[in-house]
Amino acid sequence: TLEAKVKDKDSTKLEPKKISLLSNFNVSTGYNFESDSLRLNPLSINGGTNILDNKMSINFSAGLDPYAIDNNGRRIDTWNIDNGGSLFRLTRANANVSYSISSDMFNKKDDKGRKEEEDEDPFDYVAQSGGRDDDLFGRADDFNSNPIRKDDKNADVENPVYGTKIPWNFRLAYSANYSNTARQNEFSSHSLMFSGDIELAPRWSIGGSSGYDFKNQGFTLTQLRFQRDLKSFTMRFNWTPFGTYKRWYFFIGIDSSILKDLKWENRSQN
Repeated sequence: TLEAKVKDKDSTKLEPKKISLLSNFNVSTGYNFESDSLRLNPLSINGGTNILDNKMSINFSAGLDPYAIDNNGRRIDTWNIDNGGSLFRLTRANANVSYSISSDMFNKKDDKGRKEEEDEDPFDYVAQSGGRDDDLFGRADDFNSNPIRKDDKNADVENPVYGTKIPWNFRLAYSANYSNTARQNEFSSHSLMFSGDIELAPRWSIGGSSGYDFKNQGFTLTQLRFQRDLKSFTMRFNWTPFGTYKRWYFFIGIDSSILKDLKWENRSQN
């Protein structure tokens, strides 16, 4: 793990903030003493890190071969640098970047704001006027807040505001694979994928996943998910609306492990 210390944005904190530059980094190879040729194995490199408060994950890997290849793309017992190339020959590379957000990230900010309002000291206005910040000489009334007196029966009482939170999450991922084992010098895969779920009610959720393949110029496997928790039962419906694996699947069954065989399921005949 590789970390760095930076100045914290919060001026009240004296200690510097630690940020992770690399969560993991590995380099490996091998040497075969029993082999007659090509004794040194290709160099393998992989690593990863998390940024943006662990919301974004970055992973990468690569393969480096010290040996050259012939015109047929086969490895030969000659160093690549002696064959007019570089010290190592890049044979493969992979990069994956994913980013995820959810409703919990925004709920924490709202809860923090409400907590600050609840923690506000009721005696602050007294101290600002030159008085004590406690009730040693009795409690003073804050006339600026216009509180409703208990003995005023005709006063209008403001109804509390009720709100409904709908939990949701969304994930975005980018993946690219490069291949150059036999000098093909091409991207074997290159796609952008996304998925998400939303809970419409405490026991009713829907979700979906899809993506776009830039190499083949088309959508990746697309799925829609529907699930209903019926307390003792669970009902699920999965649907792949188009593509090679176009199909649907329906399931309803008892949650109890003892009665798990009591179920009914059906699927498309593809």
